[in-house]
Amino acid sequence: MTIGTEGPQQHSIVAGIGCGSAATAIEIVTLLEACLLEAGLSRSALLAIASHNRKRDMPPLYAAAAHFGVPLRLLDDTSLAHTAPSPSARVAAAIGLPSIAEAVAAAAGRLLLGKRKSAHATCALASCAPQFDVARFGNAAPYPSSSAAMASSTLLTSSAGP
Repeated sequence: MTIGTEGPQQHSIVAGIGCGSAATAIEIVTLLEACLLEAGLSRSALLAIASHNRKRDMPPLYAAAAHFGVPLRLLDDTSLAHTAPSPSARVAAAIGLPSIAEAVAAAAGRLLLGKRKSAHATCALASCAPQFDVARFGNAAPYPSSSAAMASSTLLTSSAGP
């Protein structure tokens, strides 16, 4: 479901990402690229990737943020939007929240593109107000162990082809 009707300004999009432990960097990057394409946005419109604090040890999120050249921001329960257009009973049963991708994105601004799914990840896009300050949005993600991040990053670049 496309939520917003107005075209966002460039460099004003936050992608909310939810993912399971089996998600890969390639999967997250592919899903986010598909969402940007569906919303009619270029990669340069992306200001940040954001997720829940529970995902702070997920190297694929860091690799995806590095792929797009944007920061990864992490939000706690109190920072998330309290409603989501497409709540997940499975997510609610597992962590007590109706959504991750939409709740994180909506915390940044008006939902532009509702939750889209891949096998192990979800993505939602929000259009941020002109005064949005990514440095004040959630918390800066502490980079995970270098070996785990390197493995994820290597996987992402090695799959790109020659």
